[in-house]
Amino acid sequence: MSPTLTTLVVIVFGLLIARRFLAPVLVGRWIARLRADPAIDEYNAASAYSQRGFDPVHTELAHVALPIQGELPPDLQGAYLRNGTNRQVQDSRSRLHMFNGAGMLHQIQFRDGQAWYSNTFVRTPRFEHERAAGHELYPEFGDIAGNGKKGFARIISSAMAQRFGLAPKMSNETSASSTTAIQYHHGKLYALQETAHPFALETRMENGHLVISGKGAFDELDGVLTGPFTAHPKIDPASGDWHSFSTHLQSGKIFYSVLAAGQLKFYREITEAKPALAFVHDGFLTPNAAVFPDLSLRFDGGQMFKEHASPFYYDPDYEMRFGVIDRNDPEHAEVRWCDTGMDGHIWHTVNGWEEARADGGADLVLVAPVFRAYPSNVPIHSPQEPHAHLYKFRFDLATGERRDSRCLLEHFYERPSFNTAWIGKQTRYAYLLDEEGAGGVMASGVLKYDMIDEQAVGEFSYGDYRGGEALFVPREGATEEDDGYLIELLMADEDAAVLVLDARNMTELARLPLPQRVPYGVHGCWLDASQLETLA
Repeated sequence: MSPTLTTLVVIVFGLLIARRFLAPVLVGRWIARLRADPAIDEYNAASAYSQRGFDPVHTELAHVALPIQGELPPDLQGAYLRNGTNRQVQDSRSRLHMFNGAGMLHQIQFRDGQAWYSNTFVRTPRFEHERAAGHELYPEFGDIAGNGKKGFARIISSAMAQRFGLAPKMSNETSASSTTAIQYHHGKLYALQETAHPFALETRMENGHLVISGKGAFDELDGVLTGPFTAHPKIDPASGDWHSFSTHLQSGKIFYSVLAAGQLKFYREITEAKPALAFVHDGFLTPNAAVFPDLSLRFDGGQMFKEHASPFYYDPDYEMRFGVIDRNDPEHAEVRWCDTGMDGHIWHTVNGWEEARADGGADLVLVAPVFRAYPSNVPIHSPQEPHAHLYKFRFDLATGERRDSRCLLEHFYERPSFNTAWIGKQTRYAYLLDEEGAGGVMASGVLKYDMIDEQAVGEFSYGDYRGGEALFVPREGATEEDDGYLIELLMADEDAAVLVLDARNMTELARLPLPQRVPYGVHGCWLDASQLETLA
């Protein structure tokens, strides 16, 4: 063998050795340095998310009978479920954020005037990998939003750790913790997060109790789902079909899909934008239109190295608009845009409907709380979060022309609830959470607001507790829009309770103290007795 060839063989062999043995060591040391950064501790000490109410719980309970203060309505038969973040790692080495951590489900089942509490982690693949490791393996939202170059380093180091076998490989759609919401469809229960596939939970009925272990699998819906899905499907009250919008952050593509009877009928790209839409968290559904908001909060990875120090940033020059898809031809219809003439960001919508005009035309009416600014570290549910104001928009349904837009409430209300049997219908009542009264940390109470007469008609204070979402549950056999109950999970530093209100007069019917505190969280769903039977 010639000297030149020998040298080449030695070099190649050395590179292979370095790749196999040295590179993982160097990557591991780099990750250790990033995790040990004292700036993390300084940031977390000053963070609103270090408040006791955001702290996780780690005890999982099953069907603990609850004391009842007051009297439960006899027709309240079913289960209330709430999802939310709950860090499983005791010593987190991530910058704290509301979106960090594993998911945890809290369940209160009601039957014959009694109630039971259960809770469980959402055991996604990410949860199991990090439980086995005993520490965080993948970047958290707080590591990325507002963390500049250090956030980029966390992303790259995680990719290299997966490349060299220091962490299991995960795709974008299956690396989520599925912490945002929980919803039922066609005999299945899904934990949802808008950046991922839906996580189908294993369920069974045992001695009359719903049992959720937290185990399950990400569902590609027979392979039709090829990208991110949704946290808030708009559910057609007549058919049960899910209408969903999602944004792919890397490509800027926005997708629309319809899930019917357990089958994803289609999953189609409807538009593309650069910079990408950061969140399409919620939308609207009317008899003839599926509507999504295109917002001023954008996503651009390059901004991590610029003034925003975050891929998420608010662009006041990007006008908020609504994209409308014709439901009469959902698989082929092009987006029709409705310009608002203002910048804005929307987390949650109230409702949308159509109104006939005297000239024979029709108006599209959309109601939602709108933020007019948003910091790049996305400080949701904290004092740093700007105030949203309730707006009502009116557009010509055929042309998209804006006919009216105005602010209904300047007080900071968000996370609205209403009777979802009225999705797409003209709706009178919304139940709005008072975030301003809570200093931006969750909510101090709930306001009942008349969207037709445009006035407040009732309210209820949570006192020393904080709330996440006043979920409307219709009374059995109800025909009036507000004939039902509001179920809220009340949270405090050291205890929690479930509150049941009469949605008509906003009075307390029952309060059920829970056996342990519950971390701050938001979105839930109600399963009636017939739905519970399908989960056996």
